[in-house]
Amino acid sequence: MITLQSRYRGLQNILIAFTTACFSCLSLQQLLAESPSETRVRIVVHVPTEAVSAPDEAAGSPAETVIHPPKPPRIYLAGNLRALGQWKPNGLLLTRATDGTYQGEFLAPAGSQVECKITQGSWQQVEKNSQGLDIPNRRLAIEPAVNEAVQEFRVSVEGWAKPTTGKSTVTGSLVLHEELASEFLPAKRTVAVWLPPGYDQNTDRYPVLYMHDGQNLFDSATAAFGTEWQADETASRLIAQQEICPLIIVGIWNTPDRIDEYTVSRDAQSERGGNGLNYIRFLADELKPMIDRNYRTLTNRDSTVTGGSSLGGLISIHACIHRPDIFGGCAAISPSLGWADERILTELSTETRLPIEARIWLSMGAREGRDESTRTAAVDRCRRLHELLTSADQKSDRNILFLEAKEGTHDERAWSRQLPDALRFLFPPLTPDKAE
Repeated sequence: MITLQSRYRGLQNILIAFTTACFSCLSLQQLLAESPSETRVRIVVHVPTEAVSAPDEAAGSPAETVIHPPKPPRIYLAGNLRALGQWKPNGLLLTRATDGTYQGEFLAPAGSQVECKITQGSWQQVEKNSQGLDIPNRRLAIEPAVNEAVQEFRVSVEGWAKPTTGKSTVTGSLVLHEELASEFLPAKRTVAVWLPPGYDQNTDRYPVLYMHDGQNLFDSATAAFGTEWQADETASRLIAQQEICPLIIVGIWNTPDRIDEYTVSRDAQSERGGNGLNYIRFLADELKPMIDRNYRTLTNRDSTVTGGSSLGGLISIHACIHRPDIFGGCAAISPSLGWADERILTELSTETRLPIEARIWLSMGAREGRDESTRTAAVDRCRRLHELLTSADQKSDRNILFLEAKEGTHDERAWSRQLPDALRFLFPPLTPDKAE
């Protein structure tokens, strides 16, 4: 009897183990089937080389000019993947090949679009065109791998940004609050507060503009692509000319989580985004109270505006929608309205929760996009948003302004040219009844 029971238990254990193994294999197969496939990508970069001329001190007098071969630079690929540093300028170090090109490999989700730029390790030495002007982000369309083949992209750098001295270009008074933590967001960040001329010589209170991608606003030494918005110079000039009221500008630096923080919905193609509501909570419930405690601000919603470009423009619109008790207006410059299959346009066309009473600046450049199709689509989306917002405004459309910038491109230089008109619209000179 004992022997039969032992054999029965042994057979039972074998069946249990076999069943567990089958379910484990099935789970693994399901996991593999549900996991997005990745493609190995190889980037091959050709960079311009220039000889460096210098006096040959070893030669006799007078000194002879000798052409020295340039020291090979360190070349990096920066982009919107973790493998590319999440837009850190020294994201992926490329290896110099024997043919003089620079090469590197990384994995990217099949069907996604990788945005990237070539750098020499900093945004002060980012690639430019042959005339030394900014170029749009490179976009790599990632295809599904066939037999584990590597997808190769060959690109050429036409020129580089001229290295800067690293000296600050800030005009006026700028206060940095570094390593700010949040209950709602994992990453710490720097917040820069620009104070208007005369702030220390009076007791006035000021409206506040909260702007995203804050490292690009005031100082070329910190600007991500080496070009700043010149928000400090522009605001100083317009205040002096009495074209706008004096204001405080708060620049919130972005973090490696920028894409997730600046979007409230997840994009299926890039498999990114969706933490924007927590970012808005950080702005409304943590940052604004801190700014109000430490600076002489006008705290009412009509005196509190947010703004930004690209995804920063998109999250500015969402801030007005989701926290109308805090934000009375926004500057949405080149907003990324195509994010998540135009989710924001779909929601605003079906929901009634619109920022009817908000002052909204919308602008889009006619040259934003990699080709005529994408440029047309960007402008069309902004037109549709303008129509949605104006149709919901029961009073008039005077609180919503839409600008189509004929020569506008998707970069800091173009956005800096639109900033003066946006400030004039959002911050006209205050009348006594608007003060607290």
